[in-house]
Amino acid sequence: MDLLCPPGGGMKQNYLSIDDIMMSSEKIPSTFLVSVKTLGYLDPSTNKKDIEVGSKLDLPLWLALSLAHPRKKFVTVELTKPYKATYREILKADAGVVNLYKLCPYYYALGQQQLTLNHAEGILVARTLILAFSDRFRRIMDLSGNAIGGDNSSLVHQFDEVERKLFALGQKSLQSFQRWEVGESRTLRTSELVSRHRKRKREAVD
Repeated sequence: MDLLCPPGGGMKQNYLSIDDIMMSSEKIPSTFLVSVKTLGYLDPSTNKKDIEVGSKLDLPLWLALSLAHPRKKFVTVELTKPYKATYREILKADAGVVNLYKLCPYYYALGQQQLTLNHAEGILVARTLILAFSDRFRRIMDLSGNAIGGDNSSLVHQFDEVERKLFALGQKSLQSFQRWEVGESRTLRTSELVSRHRKRKREAVD
């Protein structure tokens, strides 16, 4: 998984990624707009043979995305609890103190996926995702730069999966710099970003 992006690298999911598989299994509150024959057993609240119009089920994200497609909509979906107004206000007040992992291990990724469902509050959810990440980013980097070695579980327990990987990346970068500083890294290598940039320039000239 890209450390600076949610599972799948954004809106698209990567079905070879364990993170994506876990995230896409999160349950989404859904209401059926059509009846579905012989699948009533999926609704634990009834003994009926069929799923009837108006039935409410918590569907895994991957299924909800398919059934709620605008071209042929079989269900309507609700925002999951972490993205509703109450929690948006909490994050707006002080995102840094919120335990995002407890709220949702894949908070940013699941939030982005729900934006594709065209909720009326989608813009507000998007703003909250940006605000939360912006407020928490500096603290994540500060902690990663001052916690070399040892058990860091107490530092990252409030971080969602993207933040935990970002924390690990910060530690790895600092350790690499420290090794270079004391002469343990003998060879300075061109960064991959610079190499790609130079390659594009050569191709443009050719």
